[in-house]
Amino acid sequence: MPRRPDTLIYAVAEYPPLGTTLFLGLQQVALMAIYLVMVVIVVRHAGAPAEVAQSAVSLGLIAMGISAGLQAVWKGPIGSGYLAPPVISAIYLSPSLLAVKAGGLPLVFGMTILAGLFEALLSRLLPRLRLVFPPLVCGFIVAAVGIELGLIGVSQLLDVSSHEGIARFHRHVGVAVAALTLGTMMALAVWGWGTIRLLCSLIGVLAGFAAAALTGLVSPKAVDHVLAAPALALPHLAHVGYAVDFAMIVPFLLAGLAAGLRTVGVVTTCQRINDADWKRPDLRTIQGGVLADGLGCAIGGGLGVIGMGSAPSLVGVSQASGATSRVIGFAVTALCAALACSPKLAAVFLALPASVVGGGLVFTASFMVAGGIQIIASRELDVRKTFVIGVALLLGLSRAMFPDYYASLPHGVQTLTGSLLSVAMLSAIVLNLVFHLGSRRSTGLVLEVAGRREATDAALAEVIARTAKSWKLAPEVAARTRDVTEGAVHLIQDGRLADGPITVRISADELTLEVVLEYRGDLLSLPGPRSVSEDNLIEEQPFVKGLAGFLVGVYPDRVRTSADEDRCRVALAFDL
Repeated sequence: MPRRPDTLIYAVAEYPPLGTTLFLGLQQVALMAIYLVMVVIVVRHAGAPAEVAQSAVSLGLIAMGISAGLQAVWKGPIGSGYLAPPVISAIYLSPSLLAVKAGGLPLVFGMTILAGLFEALLSRLLPRLRLVFPPLVCGFIVAAVGIELGLIGVSQLLDVSSHEGIARFHRHVGVAVAALTLGTMMALAVWGWGTIRLLCSLIGVLAGFAAAALTGLVSPKAVDHVLAAPALALPHLAHVGYAVDFAMIVPFLLAGLAAGLRTVGVVTTCQRINDADWKRPDLRTIQGGVLADGLGCAIGGGLGVIGMGSAPSLVGVSQASGATSRVIGFAVTALCAALACSPKLAAVFLALPASVVGGGLVFTASFMVAGGIQIIASRELDVRKTFVIGVALLLGLSRAMFPDYYASLPHGVQTLTGSLLSVAMLSAIVLNLVFHLGSRRSTGLVLEVAGRREATDAALAEVIARTAKSWKLAPEVAARTRDVTEGAVHLIQDGRLADGPITVRISADELTLEVVLEYRGDLLSLPGPRSVSEDNLIEEQPFVKGLAGFLVGVYPDRVRTSADEDRCRVALAFDL
């Protein structure tokens, strides 16, 4: 059973008073609502009328509420059982804009459903994905999403698409308002404290919106829509339709994959926050969390909303407030449903000028880029990894720099190169798999079991320490490997199982460190392998710590023993 941390006021399985629960839920909803600007961007690109846009924003609230409730479920295969509400995810913004251009809103909704179902399927395959998605590739994906989002944010910030029809004065005012929005967010994030720092995004948007209204950037038509919108009304689904385009499958599946990897880190962070004795990720709750996130995204697509995903910032807010009770997640569901019945609130979001939206996107993107770099830097960069990052990044940027070239490619190839993220992510995956060949390193020594135990322990410890330094292994991994290997050698010595020296072979690649003991004599009998998570993924702020590494244990992750006549072999495997 997890041990309740003393820092929490209301732990995951506890029930705050009703009033406190509603207040804490409202705090979460206020931060979730900021991400509705993603819906605003997509419906603007679709040229949808104001009534459709208002319903889309309201339905976005309902979809986020449903997904928050699914994530909080703690029994059965669906849900992690933690307070980990989702938001309209920036990961899906670029694919959604591509889909709007290719087939309008129905294509966005249809492809979002497919992406959510793909993420749900991914939850069942997590243990088998470590080779394809090591920390290097996961970090690169996070950074690539941030770069693509940042480019979209800069285009909104500068209002590039509509400069021809805007007076020079308003162009400069728009950039100034965007700078104020972004500057407010950054200043509060750096120098703010307590609740003010946690709400830096919301305060920045409010400051930018106020400045835009005072300088005339909020159009009179938008103000009229806010005033004319009813205070209470149910959102309608008349605009919702579905379409599927094979050319859009790759961008959306890659977005679903990135959202799933992100959720792994979010749920792992929740585990660490809620268990003072946390040592290793619990695969069951992680799989349930990814399944809930994928199903929530699919449900959102069915309601006419762009893709959603777990929000690390909201987990950070719950940790800072000391309230991680899953009951708050169900309060979020109820509050989202109630607020969705206010078209006036939706109209306010639609009145946000592009400069304010752009400033917020650049702020979010900067965290994602920095978080991705942190993940990449968590492992030593050798020549192979340098090529994976450098070549994949340059190819991804070439998609944004030379769109005409990619437009001239055969149609089948264009399905794989529809966005910066698609090109960069596929390039990184392929290069990582290619450079994984021949990446395993090895060393070894021979131990004379007839000698004193202190001498064999010293020789083994010296080799492992030297190897760990040369291969840049984490200190806890080196210590665990030394302790477990010494214990196995001691068992062989104490049982007089070896008729001669023990050959110790140490090898490692990106994922696994293996120590093999070979000797002649009787086979050592060891307990079977423990059931542990094989995920080793890390995410951006504040969930970079979510899967930063596994703590020291007293057993290897896997044990294999074999004997050929009197030649015995004991293999101890450790996940890196």
